[in-house]
Amino acid sequence: MGVLIGLVPALFWGIYPVWMKKVTGGNFLEQLLGTSGGILIAAGAVALWLQQGVSPHDFLLYFLSGFLWNIGQIGQCWSFMRLGVSAVMPVTTALQVIGNSLVGAWLFGEWQGWQTNLLGLAALIVIVLGVFISNGALHIAKEEALVYVILLVTSIGYWCYSGFPHYVTNPNGLAGFLPQALGMFSGSLLIYLIGRHRLPTSDAWGVRNLSAGLIFAVAAGSYLVSLQLNGLVNAFVITQLNVVIATIVGAVVLHEKGGRQLLITGFGLAVLIAGVFFMVRV
Repeated sequence: MGVLIGLVPALFWGIYPVWMKKVTGGNFLEQLLGTSGGILIAAGAVALWLQQGVSPHDFLLYFLSGFLWNIGQIGQCWSFMRLGVSAVMPVTTALQVIGNSLVGAWLFGEWQGWQTNLLGLAALIVIVLGVFISNGALHIAKEEALVYVILLVTSIGYWCYSGFPHYVTNPNGLAGFLPQALGMFSGSLLIYLIGRHRLPTSDAWGVRNLSAGLIFAVAAGSYLVSLQLNGLVNAFVITQLNVVIATIVGAVVLHEKGGRQLLITGFGLAVLIAGVFFMVRV
């Protein structure tokens, strides 16, 4: 059951970037604000349904998790506009898997003994190899290098998003969804104000992206439950199967790749999946 719940965020996070680029549109500021707004609406509904509170300590941790999520999200949305979904998703997946796996394994002690650590590192190498194959990352053009650097730096936000809930003193799964969503919306509103120098009073693109936020909300809420059931390493790595959905659908629906490129991408994703399941069994 834990694995099945862990697959829910993988499915919806896979749909999310393609939906955002194909259906809702807008620039990265509007996508960020609309997404967080949709998440906040869904989280509010869940909070009314559950009627469960969290301690001030746990509220702060969930809030910081959501607030710092904006760093990773703005890097990803910005990169989608420059490289496309099928190019960005494998790279950002590798960066997130490496960071979150090592945080969970070494900081939280989820890998015990040198043999487990060796197997975990081997799985990470397989995952990275799969990403390199699927994305053709060995042939990065000079103009693309800055985008990948920004992806690397902003991935720190995603590591914090996954890591902070691990420190809560009384894990309640979905009970932390609302404070996390409040952090997401507060951060995205601040970024919007800095970028636009005005309030989003009449932003049609931002409103359209509320639907993307509702899709993201299903993934984010089920991920909080998966964290408690599967641990940080397994929960996060399972969710990264979203790269298969996002990359393949992005390549086909958005016409970002075709023919030989799609075959190479498929092979690389197969290697990545093998590494993911190897990681889960560590």
